[in-house]
Amino acid sequence: MQIASSGNALTLLRREFPTLKFHKLVSYKATYSDRLPFMLKIIFQMPKFLWTIKREHYQIEQIIKNEHMDWVISDNRYGCWSSQIPSVLITHQINIAMPAAWKWLEGIINYGNHRQIKKFTQCWVPDFQNGITGRMTQSGTLKTKFIGMMSRFNKKDLPSKLEILFLLSGPEPQRSIFEAKINEEVRRTGCRNYFIVKGKPEAQGESTLHEINHLPADELNEVVGSAQVVISRSGYTTVMDLCKLGKKAIFIPTPGQTEQEYLAEQLKENGIAFYQNQNEFDLTLALAESKKYKGFEGYPASPNLLTHAIDDLLKNPRPKTQDPRPKTPDTNL
Repeated sequence: MQIASSGNALTLLRREFPTLKFHKLVSYKATYSDRLPFMLKIIFQMPKFLWTIKREHYQIEQIIKNEHMDWVISDNRYGCWSSQIPSVLITHQINIAMPAAWKWLEGIINYGNHRQIKKFTQCWVPDFQNGITGRMTQSGTLKTKFIGMMSRFNKKDLPSKLEILFLLSGPEPQRSIFEAKINEEVRRTGCRNYFIVKGKPEAQGESTLHEINHLPADELNEVVGSAQVVISRSGYTTVMDLCKLGKKAIFIPTPGQTEQEYLAEQLKENGIAFYQNQNEFDLTLALAESKKYKGFEGYPASPNLLTHAIDDLLKNPRPKTQDPRPKTPDTNL
């Protein structure tokens, strides 16, 4: 198995899987603003993203040719498909939600999104049928497979030593704005039993009593498992991790990220987790309101949907259209 990625994700994956071979892909270099609306900033960068997808696709085809890969699985990278071997896209955003002011663009955006998805042999959705992703994963004519909620974590029977764990993540400047808001609320409430994982895998520095830049997966598993409540963004990877561990959560969506806002609303409506907007974050109120929600404890256990999806992929490969190569065991990207 080999891994291709870029940016902070590549840094994190190298730390988690030091024995694997890595390839550096072109970065999307998305930038964000604390002045312009999130969606407007994204639309301005769309030509750059489309060009990056083309370059990414070229890189993947070269890696497949040079490394004699058998199949490729892409985590939300739309250029990582191949005409030579089976390729799978993993995504929970089959339908991209647009904010109210941009609803008129939603049909066009999703038409393009579906065209990109159709370039892959299969599309895997990390959720259950009728799960928490709602209309984001209504596939229409697209061929999709639900593979259950995925997580790197394992649930353990740990004592609740930590009252509040803050998990920071996502792009700047909103990550730092959220961090400043957390520190302000901690000081205002006089909270003492808390810990902040700042979500900066590229940064160096030792842990202090209340914060650290980054934790590897096994250590983060322990810290999350020992927390009474986790306060974080409602990014889908974080949601899946907290679901796996059956945690009580409070979500603060990244401003303007419609995916996170939609997920937070879904989880609140389902009685699972309370959420607040970032500019309204009030730690005292959030902790009080969270007591009315059941958390992820008891959420349906995942059947072995992923194994079935992999078996199906291996049994029904896409025929190679040119330059057939002998299969090489255990060299998947």
